[in-house]
Formats: sequence, structure tokens, C-alpha cells
Amino acid sequence: MSISLAFDAGNSRVKYGVFQDKVMISDGVVTRWNAVVLDELIEKFSATHVILSSTRHLTIKMRNLFKVRKNYMLLDSDSRLPFENNYESPSTLGKDRIASVAAASSLHPGEASLIIDAGTCITYDLLDSTNSYLGGNISPGLLMRLRAMHEMTDQLPQVGLSDRLLTMGVDTISALQVGVQMGTVLEMRGFIDHYSKIFKKLNILLTGGDAPFFVKRLKTKIFAAPHLVLQGLNEILNYNVHNVE
Repeated sequence: MSISLAFDAGNSRVKYGVFQDKVMISDGVVTRWNAVVLDELIEKFSATHVILSSTRHLTIKMRNLFKVRKNYMLLDSDSRLPFENNYESPSTLGKDRIASVAAASSLHPGEASLIIDAGTCITYDLLDSTNSYLGGNISPGLLMRLRAMHEMTDQLPQVGLSDRLLTMGVDTISALQVGVQMGTVLEMRGFIDHYSKIFKKLNILLTGGDAPFFVKRLKTKIFAAPHLVLQGLNEILNYNVHNVE
């Protein structure tokens, strides 16, 4: 059985997943990223197919690897996708959002899904039951909101997140924390409630670094999917391989 490698290259680190067909058998993170590291990982796992999604600048050598090697795929706005993309500006659609929608399409075929990625920004993406991507929304993430209130005012302090389950601040620090944390939870609940009224059966998939914070605070059935982007990249890779070979 062939082995596939999916790479999600962000600004500070690169996450990877190793797959046998649709099953992730290993995953990891690397901070050093170049063509040599790529080849080392491919050799380590005996990978026959590779996909890379990158938000960082790629060297000419890295780009050439994906141009000349068969079964190597560099995800971009022209890539063939396993769903219909109705986004009006596909060249500006984030690759992580594309991958998450592809994963939802595979995990819940024939059903509508709302994909929430709680990271630096929070993205909401909607896939309907006909496998059509309808679009989505972007709002600031938890830390971005806290940072903005500090940097855009003269007197509000910079604070971190709190583990306390308060619903009202009792001082300035807790007022900032509750305003951001509870406010974001209510925002998320609002989007879920809104789209649940439009689609009779709506799957809610939650991923991203802040997902654990929201899982225990959202009063609805949630599919927590920490590797959703990597799973989606693998789905896109499989879709392209099967439509070529």
C-alpha cells in the first residue's frame, strides 16, 4: 500500500501527516524546513506521494522539486479539488481553509458542514449537502482581540487568556478576558445557531490551536478534529492522483 505525506507549512513551523490511504499513521512537526529536510522525511517514511501547502516563501530548489517529480503536488488556487468551489476570489482563499473543506467533504459526504478553525484568526466555512463550498467568514482570534485592545488604546493593559469560567469581569483584567473569551464563544454559538436553522442537518467541525478552549464551552455536538487540515490535504492529493493515474 502506498504511503502519502502531507505538509502544512506555516510561518513558524511545518506540520506533517503520514497516511496509508485515508488513515493517518503518524504525524509530527519540524522547525527546520528546506529541500533536504523534505527528502529526509520522504525517505524515512518511504512516501510515494507528497502534497505541500505553504504560506511561506519557497526556495527555487523546493519549487523545482514539485515541478519535476511525479506524484508531488504543490497546493495552489489552480489545484483540482474534491468539491465545487463557489468562492468569488479563489486566489485569495487560504490553503488551510481549502484543506479543511476537503476534509469535511470526505468525513461527511452528502451532508452540510460548518468548519470552524480557531487559530490566530477564526474562520467559519460552509459546505452544503451537494458538496458545494458556499464561502465563509473571518474574525479575530482570542489573542488577537486581547492584543488589539491593548495596542489601540492608551490605558488598557496587555493580558493573557484566563482559565476561570467567569461571565462578568470584576476588575479591568477580568473584564478584558471575559469580554474576549465569552464574547467569542457567543459569536461562535451565534454562527452555529444561524446556519443550523438554514440546514436541517449540519455537522460542526472544530479545529485549530484554540479548539480545546471552545469544545467544552459550546453547547452543541462538535466534531473535534485537530488534524483536519492535514486530512484535507491528503484528500486533495488522493483526488488528484486518482484523476491522473
